[in-house]
Amino acid sequence: MQRQQGLSVISVLFIMLVVGAGFLLAGKVLPVYNEYAEVRKAVTAMASQPGRGETELRREFMNHAMVGDISSIKPENLTIITTANTVFVRAAYRREVPLFANVSLAFDFDTQAGQTPQ
Repeated sequence: MQRQQGLSVISVLFIMLVVGAGFLLAGKVLPVYNEYAEVRKAVTAMASQPGRGETELRREFMNHAMVGDISSIKPENLTIITTANTVFVRAAYRREVPLFANVSLAFDFDTQAGQTPQ
């Protein structure tokens, strides 16, 4: 008589549960980091253009936000310091992603570009 090998039904269900939870978590987290990459790209692009006014930079961020699907931070929440030759832009924000019931994930992002003001 040969001994049976392989996984039991309970083991297969447990593995499917763990893999499904992993895909669910990845589906919730990846868009958040994709948005952060867009915010970082917008902030870097804004800081590389000295000589522009604060209002003009906020309008430019709004354009980046529309194209890059940025909804977690508004142009008025940016810290922008401009001088004649430098631009400093900082974006600090929190994004909460609901998972289920009263359980959520919270992400704190802080990115800056340009010459730090003195």
